[in-house]
Amino acid sequence: MIFALRNGQNALDYFVLIVLTLIAVCISLVLHEVAHGLVAKWNGDYTAKYAGRLSLNPLKHFDLIGFIMMMLIGFGYAKPVPVNPYNFKHYKRGMVTVAIAGVVTNMIIAFFSALFFCLMWLALNRAALGSGVGVIKLCWYLLQFFSILITINISLVFFNILPIFPLDGFRVVETFTRRGNKFCAFMRVNGQYILWGLVGLSFVVSSAMSKIDLPDWFGYLDVLGTYLEYFVIQLSKAFTEFWWLMVPIG
Repeated sequence: MIFALRNGQNALDYFVLIVLTLIAVCISLVLHEVAHGLVAKWNGDYTAKYAGRLSLNPLKHFDLIGFIMMMLIGFGYAKPVPVNPYNFKHYKRGMVTVAIAGVVTNMIIAFFSALFFCLMWLALNRAALGSGVGVIKLCWYLLQFFSILITINISLVFFNILPIFPLDGFRVVETFTRRGNKFCAFMRVNGQYILWGLVGLSFVVSSAMSKIDLPDWFGYLDVLGTYLEYFVIQLSKAFTEFWWLMVPIG
């Protein structure tokens, strides 16, 4: 919604960008969760399959709070896929591969979305030379859609790799630490509160900066937002620069 407000030039643009954001969020979250379930299945655990969570139907993976967070703040989550690690053929390998499956999927989506972003950029520039307004607008909407996909998926990657319970990064850390590790025990008890604190701080800081003329340094108080924004900018740039080397400009 923030993206739509910043980039929409009129009511139609705002509506279309909201719809495109909804589609991008559904694609990103659903494929993230399905990836967890599929890799769990490959490791010998069929819990997600029997629960009907290998479906591409967004309603199967819908979590209201996580969805609202994604739409309003830019990072969130879907309903976690059920996994029983005791069914894995190899416990540690299963835990790690299932944990990273979602973020690897999101990184792949972001990488190839950058390719289509470049192609739409070329299409928009060519359309501007002689095509009708409708074609130009369509190209612009598609350009925005792939920009949204890149941003959402990179945000999901770097949000989920944080070693905070119940995120995927915590699962990896927990797998390689001894039972009873103090950090993991602390995170299991307090991780959700830490996440809510970071998300709440991000919302407060961004809201304050949008309504009050505050110095730039105030934005760095949004630790989570600053962290995610940095990697979104850096990886978006790296991916698009890579594809510009591959895509013929002429």
